[in-house]
Amino acid sequence: MAMTPKPPVQAPPTPMPPQASSAVPRRATKEDYDIALLGAGPGGYVAAIRAAQMGARVVLIEKGELGGTCVNWGCIPTKSFLSDVGTYQKVKQSDLFIHGSKVSLDLKKMVSRKNKVVETIRRGISMLLESQNVSLIRGIGKFIDPKTIEVSRDGKGEIHTARNIVIATGSQVASLPTVKIDRKMILSSDDALNLNEIPKEVLIIGGGVVGVEFATIFNGLGSKVTILEMLPQIISTEDEEVIRGLRMLLEKRGVEILTQAKVLDASPRKDKVEVTVEQEGKREKVSAEKVVLAVGRTPCTEGLDLAKIGVQIDGKFIKVNSRMETNVEGIYAIGDVNGKLMLAHAASAEGFAAVENIMGKTREIDYQKIPSCIYTSPEVASVGLKESEAKQKGYDIQVGKFPYLNSGKALAMGEPDGFVKIIAEKELGQILGVHILGEHATDLIGECVLAMNVEASIEDLGEVVKGHPTLSEAVTEAALDWQKMAIHLPKK
Repeated sequence: MAMTPKPPVQAPPTPMPPQASSAVPRRATKEDYDIALLGAGPGGYVAAIRAAQMGARVVLIEKGELGGTCVNWGCIPTKSFLSDVGTYQKVKQSDLFIHGSKVSLDLKKMVSRKNKVVETIRRGISMLLESQNVSLIRGIGKFIDPKTIEVSRDGKGEIHTARNIVIATGSQVASLPTVKIDRKMILSSDDALNLNEIPKEVLIIGGGVVGVEFATIFNGLGSKVTILEMLPQIISTEDEEVIRGLRMLLEKRGVEILTQAKVLDASPRKDKVEVTVEQEGKREKVSAEKVVLAVGRTPCTEGLDLAKIGVQIDGKFIKVNSRMETNVEGIYAIGDVNGKLMLAHAASAEGFAAVENIMGKTREIDYQKIPSCIYTSPEVASVGLKESEAKQKGYDIQVGKFPYLNSGKALAMGEPDGFVKIIAEKELGQILGVHILGEHATDLIGECVLAMNVEASIEDLGEVVKGHPTLSEAVTEAALDWQKMAIHLPKK
């Protein structure tokens, strides 16, 4: 990412007081800021801290809990559940424990631990903001003009002005017109995090990242799980070979997956939900005790009054350039609201880019170098191009692969499923994409992102000396396999 110095942001001049208004009182000019941020999720709060580090006067406006969807309903709660489910399955399946197969899990305690983890992180964010002197204002923000935000709370409004405003309001669960969430039998992904009992049967509408992660959770808890996905492949954003492997492993564990399955309606009955599905022109009914709707997310822009200030919308999302600028000078949009890449770490990176551009540097986002992390069992992680994409773009490619089954550490852990796959340009060895299916894939992808960031060749990746035994050795072996030099693979 290029970093070209620009003149630093100067403190804003004292503004002229606006015309008096009984509806929107004007506060003192001490509340004017260099940067105002709407939303304290992983985009907003990270951007606020970075801006404060660079010397800006910052205000962060949040209507709900600190941490946004990621901390409260998404990344963190589901990972807490997945960790507990993983431990439960390890003990249950192992023959090292007496009566291991009879062990049970207390769902209420699992939910309670999740809530404690979430609250700990919220408190941590609050402390970080306070330590950086970021002003935190609770309430609902909307634009009065491109430099002015009205914040409403408890029926009262107050005005705050800033030279630059960053929209980081995130997203909310999407719905289907044919499926009405009642929060009892038909649940959103948010509702699914607070169940009191483990359902016997769960039908998940949507085979994207969220749907498949919840399938992993409920399957691990012992529920009979069915995924309904309208597309030909679950998690269609990932490399086809990786997802074929994941699907095989999920089905082996008892998850039923119906692709090219269009949901026509869902009707709660006495003790089950009946869902009508159309597949290959035929209609059939499937039922389950609980239905979880996981059909993606939609941006939170309602109530911001973006039309008033002329911010351009592309579909449902706020349109931005690679510097996170909207078409209105001084207005930026980061995270899920711009729809570029709806991932928490992408929002944080976009937050860095937005405030650094505001503060006089030049920073752009290269989305080909932002990893995807999916917390199934085993995990999936990737960065860069899929094999099919690389071929479509005309690259002359070669692929290196190494199976977890040949990793000493994976075998010692009892996690032999999966592989590392590296796609590189044949002549120069430029790394175009890395795709991992296996235990701790989301941790292993980091070194691959770094290699791509510093423009290391695949030969460079193959020369790195790893500790033994580690799972990261599989990345080195995959790079060596690209060169037909893998040590722990039979000669081809």
